[in-house]
Amino acid sequence: MPFILLVPLVSFLLAVSSIRTRRSASAMAMLGTVVTLLLTLLVAWGLTRKSSYAATYRYFDMSVAFQGPTNFQTFGIQLILQVDHLTIAALGVIELCIIAALGWHQVLGRSEPGAARFHAVVTLLLFSSVGVLMSGDLAELFGFWAIAGAMTYLLLEHRWGVDVAATRARVALALPFLTDLSFLCGIAWLYARYGTQTLSALIPILHTNPGWTVRSLVVGSVLLFIGVAGRLALWPFSSWLTQTSTTAPPAAVAIVQSVWSVLAIVVLYRLMPILGASSPQALQMLAVACGVAAVAGALLSMLGNEPRRAVSLAGSGAAAILAAVVIDVYRGPAVFAVAGVAAMLAIAPARAGAFVAISTIASAMRTNDLAEMGDALRRMRASSIALLVSTVVVGLGSASAVAYGISTRSRVGLLLGEAMLLVAIAGLRVFLGAATGPLRRRRAFEPDRVREAPREAVGYPYWLAVGGVAFLVASFVAAWLNFLDGKQHPAPSLAAFGVWLAVPVIGFAACTFAFVRSKDGALAASAVGGAYLARVTAFLQAQFDRFVVSPATDIARRVDNWIPEGDSALGRFITTAGQLALVAARGPAIAFVVVVAVALAVVFALLAPGVAR
Repeated sequence: MPFILLVPLVSFLLAVSSIRTRRSASAMAMLGTVVTLLLTLLVAWGLTRKSSYAATYRYFDMSVAFQGPTNFQTFGIQLILQVDHLTIAALGVIELCIIAALGWHQVLGRSEPGAARFHAVVTLLLFSSVGVLMSGDLAELFGFWAIAGAMTYLLLEHRWGVDVAATRARVALALPFLTDLSFLCGIAWLYARYGTQTLSALIPILHTNPGWTVRSLVVGSVLLFIGVAGRLALWPFSSWLTQTSTTAPPAAVAIVQSVWSVLAIVVLYRLMPILGASSPQALQMLAVACGVAAVAGALLSMLGNEPRRAVSLAGSGAAAILAAVVIDVYRGPAVFAVAGVAAMLAIAPARAGAFVAISTIASAMRTNDLAEMGDALRRMRASSIALLVSTVVVGLGSASAVAYGISTRSRVGLLLGEAMLLVAIAGLRVFLGAATGPLRRRRAFEPDRVREAPREAVGYPYWLAVGGVAFLVASFVAAWLNFLDGKQHPAPSLAAFGVWLAVPVIGFAACTFAFVRSKDGALAASAVGGAYLARVTAFLQAQFDRFVVSPATDIARRVDNWIPEGDSALGRFITTAGQLALVAARGPAIAFVVVVAVALAVVFALLAPGVAR
């Protein structure tokens, strides 16, 4: 089992130590990922007769106290590598997405600079992803989580030589850093209250450890949730992904979207016993927050005509729906929480497939505006169909999870239904904008020159779309949920499936009707909304710079000036004091003591209350 963790690490070490050419770097990254997938399948075969397997290694132990509760007398970190059916399924999805993205990048990303660096970072991201999914200790989990975050930033700022890419990549560094810091604070908060970081030891004592309070659990749960929401790219934490969707390599963005979708939802599912132990009100608040993030992400996706940004925001809205399902279902029949994870296993490859497909179309048509695209269904049939299937999977993916545990009469159900409708519209409009309607001539652009992607690359979006369809069909089957968590799940009624499936279908129909009536009008309305959003964003950014950034930089500038001035003043004082000391040493000691005593007496007479007045 540890070999699953070692193979991508060895591949990374070989990539950074001996590989320099583009082809060899790509081959090494692909080989490491394929071998990791084969080992994953081997472990899955070994788990056919058991539900899980765990191996524990003591990393270090340190004595910090000799009195008090035994939990706080020692501090240690254990390397707990545990594998179950859910881990195997999540690893399979991540490896499928990375293999397809690397295969697409070999052909259509061959002009990207720094091929050795790119593929080495991808292999280290795979290594850290395996570590996150297999971790049973919170400190160990955060270590792998931080490595994955660093590799994510390196992927998104891969084109650091371009000014726009380097500027936008700062958001991919700063915003996730804050959410990861919240995640670390949540882990530290729990350790300060319970004295343990191992999930198997922490969960049973959440309500029995001396000194526990509901407030402390709520604080820790909110901190952990913010960390997970940041990596899921839920609104308002989605800008680190949307701002780099056009400046980073498409394969990098596709990998980041798919990998973090799976990692964050699995970590959220495994932390749900902690969040569920806090309070029902806190869970409801977090579920509503996810619902609001889903609606906001879908609405923002429909404002503006940049297709890759729209695909990223639509996927963010779908991820927010599934996060709300995992959280809200835990308040009732908690056994259905795994349905949200099962649906995410379908949406993750579909998000990657939709992104690389629309990137292929945008590159062939040489534009980043949906209003200038069209006729891709005839000119680029393979990429268009892959885009259509992927967007349909993203739109329908949430229906199975919502049908298992969300009531249509609840407030959260109403909010998630609205979000599903908007996500379906936001996803399908990208396909309709790029694949239908005429492709008009532009300056220095001839539509007849638009061709399909090379045969070596066009199949990879198909593989991602087909994988999404397979996992989507499985998410509607209760036996698949039974396999993932080892529990029994009663299947919902067909009426529940029908009601929730009807919501995205209505969204697809409404979007199709609007584009059939007037594609130009629909895209013009989106362009107006995008322009208004850009003005509002620029205004808010200006106010933030004026009232937050500028005062902070001004204080830093003043401090930067005060330090040398203070050093000069201190130097002058030391010089003066040394001269006075030299004079005092050369002068008569009795006269000097008398003068100092008289001066001190005058000072006390002026300052002491009741003496001078």
